[in-house]
Amino acid sequence: MVAVLPNQHPEEERLLAYATGSLGEVKSLLVATHLALCPLCRASVEAYEAECGGWFDGLGGGAEDDRWSAMLAACDARLDTAVLPPPAPRSTLPMTGPLVPEPLRGRLGRPLFDFGWNEIAPAVWLSDWTVKDAQTTGCLLRMGPGAPVPPHHHSANEMLLVLTGAFHDEYGHYRVGDVADIPADTDHYAVAEHGGDCVCLFLLDGEIRFL
Repeated sequence: MVAVLPNQHPEEERLLAYATGSLGEVKSLLVATHLALCPLCRASVEAYEAECGGWFDGLGGGAEDDRWSAMLAACDARLDTAVLPPPAPRSTLPMTGPLVPEPLRGRLGRPLFDFGWNEIAPAVWLSDWTVKDAQTTGCLLRMGPGAPVPPHHHSANEMLLVLTGAFHDEYGHYRVGDVADIPADTDHYAVAEHGGDCVCLFLLDGEIRFL
């Protein structure tokens, strides 16, 4: 069976921050889990890691913006000739449940549906499992088939990684492995596709306000 690769990816700035170790623990967990499913983004991160080590020294003088552009051009040149590896296998949790890739699998420790769930809207729940660092809080968001997350306003950035099922919003459609990266100070809604529950790794840098 041919693997279906993710179609929605983290912003390039996030991949670069991940490669340089400056992204933050919780966002790095989301990006690393996406990388397990996305050979294209893995190749991008590998190119950034190869170029970032000595880019200030290796690119010579000139304005910082010029050196930055030169580094990105060097990364693009690597990607043009890169042979993409296949997706990493999606390991199962120790018990029955939807398939979850590492590194998230190890952080969860149990199947997606074995957590406690707090209903925040009809057929929309947040898990009692959470992760947190100085900037970002993460948990699992679960939407029943066809269930909408009511329109809400973001005071800060929101990120979602689809683990099972699919959903759509005003920006596009998202399936397993896809990343939605919603900027701060925007209004947003989401609706799960029919066919089964949609579960996402859900990250927030601040508060949301339902409209």
